[in-house]
Amino acid sequence: MLQTIDAAVHQAIGFLNAGQISDAIGRLRFLNSANETSHVRSNLIGLIYLSAKENLRALAWFDQAVRLNPRYSEALSNRGAVLQELDRDADALASYDEALRLGFVHAALFYNRGNLLREAGRLKEAIASYDMALKLNPAYPEALRAGGRVLRDLGRPESALEFFDEALRLRPGFIDALIDRGNLLHDLGRTEEAIRSYDSALEKEPNHADVLNNRGAALHAIGRFQDASADFDAALRINSLAPQAWSNRGNLLLSQLRPEAALAAYERALELRPGYGEAFCGRALALKHLGRFDEALASYDRALDCDPTSAHFKNNKATLLLLLGEFETGWDLYEWRWIAGQTPKHGLKLPIPEWSGESLAGRAIIVFDEQGLGDAIQFSRFLPILAAQGAKVTFFCRARLHRLFKGLETPVRLVDDLAEGEHFDCQIALSSLPRALKVRLATIPAQASYLRPEADLARMWAARIGSQGFKIGICWRGNSAIKADPSRSIPLAHFAPLAGLAGARLVSIQKLDDQTPFGDRQALPWLETLGGDFDAGADAFVDAAAAMQSLDLIITCDTSIAHLAGALGRPVWVVLKQTADWRWLLEREDCPWYPSMRLFRQSRLGDWDEVFGRVAHALELELKQI
Repeated sequence: MLQTIDAAVHQAIGFLNAGQISDAIGRLRFLNSANETSHVRSNLIGLIYLSAKENLRALAWFDQAVRLNPRYSEALSNRGAVLQELDRDADALASYDEALRLGFVHAALFYNRGNLLREAGRLKEAIASYDMALKLNPAYPEALRAGGRVLRDLGRPESALEFFDEALRLRPGFIDALIDRGNLLHDLGRTEEAIRSYDSALEKEPNHADVLNNRGAALHAIGRFQDASADFDAALRINSLAPQAWSNRGNLLLSQLRPEAALAAYERALELRPGYGEAFCGRALALKHLGRFDEALASYDRALDCDPTSAHFKNNKATLLLLLGEFETGWDLYEWRWIAGQTPKHGLKLPIPEWSGESLAGRAIIVFDEQGLGDAIQFSRFLPILAAQGAKVTFFCRARLHRLFKGLETPVRLVDDLAEGEHFDCQIALSSLPRALKVRLATIPAQASYLRPEADLARMWAARIGSQGFKIGICWRGNSAIKADPSRSIPLAHFAPLAGLAGARLVSIQKLDDQTPFGDRQALPWLETLGGDFDAGADAFVDAAAAMQSLDLIITCDTSIAHLAGALGRPVWVVLKQTADWRWLLEREDCPWYPSMRLFRQSRLGDWDEVFGRVAHALELELKQI
């Protein structure tokens, strides 16, 4: 009988090696694990069943091997592998640990064990297990890839990239490592490199839906909308039931100013994955663009039901509440805007309490700059208020803003680095000041101006601009990054009709760079420029602030120039998209933040012609009064 069993096992191995799985298993069907008396043969038969992916039968044979010899460490390790395949992770980990206790040392065991520890969130233990796998087998690309994923989750992206790169050096076509590498590079903002990694993966598997979807998201991030759309279409042709691809398509459609189509894409994603928080958040953004604000708030709440800890969802809901003028709740949720570490405060990690509005008399407070240049200008109005309460105020901000902020009506200390041993009683991020000061819509401190330009520069630019005509400074473009919302920018041609009005002079106060339409510094016939030295130095906005003193009006898109003009108290018209950023609120033509500001809003999404018709009419009336 034993010879018959051994012959059957030998034949099964031969069939398995030849790829004839059903014939291999057929040779073993007459055997019953409960009747087996050899722990070695039980383990071997279990391995055959495991290779054939008959996991329950494999487990029965490994269990028999361990019953026959409880110290058989190899069978314990194999038992762990099949339990892992059956998603019995706790039992699998216990089996691996028992094999280790008995002295079994094998790279695959440490690799598999590391995977279980990673799934359990025990990341440092997982890294230690992968390290042991790599010590036993340095040329182990799967372990390198897995180690890279844990390092990424531990917030060590550069080390993770080294692991992915080494895995790819050992196995150049390792598609999972290419995908992980691309995803990490995308998260790091190294989008072009991410796309190259996805390209390499698609050379290996051209119809890989997940890679096409991820590459589409990366292409969207750098503004290659047509290519991104093609990738999402291809991904959905391969797998039309992929909720992430539908959600990503919704994100793209929003960037293309197609909120109704985006809404349909998000709805489809939610049909496929009802608990998909990102799709609920995208759906809320689409509803916000459509002016369906109550539904948008409800959709944000659904997103937060899916993930109550998401800073992204909370911040998005906050900006909608602020747009609606609901400042009390809005400021609270707005605290989540930089939880991900997007502020200098996180890098410095000062062990001092947050200021929450208590008395500042005789206390030293450090305020941290954050977010965009426009935010810094808008919220710098609160720094003198702190000083007026008796605080010693230090503003930690970008060095290129120091010269501008020296023009605050009440000076504060400006730094971009801290000396060792500096003492502060409390700290706060700049955009948290409205919350701490309990600012409401009716109590916004809206001084006529709170910044002053440099007098010498103002005289210099006045001489260059001259006194003839009605001088209008224009700015048409803000940050072009997708995350900064390039839909705020205005095609320059829309300003041209304003130059045709009698007496009007249009002067560019747009900072010149490689994206400026007249990159050779030669202006369009109807547009004057102030020269290549305008705001070309290291100090931001000092020339713009000075030049504005000689301009009769500033007309600008929603960008930092709007805040600068308002902070200086200069007459400024801001031309906004239909549903604008939260700080401009809804439907009003005035701005509670800046008394000298007038707002012109699109009546229809993406329609600049109509709103510029109203701007031209208002300007014509203004010119007639001169």
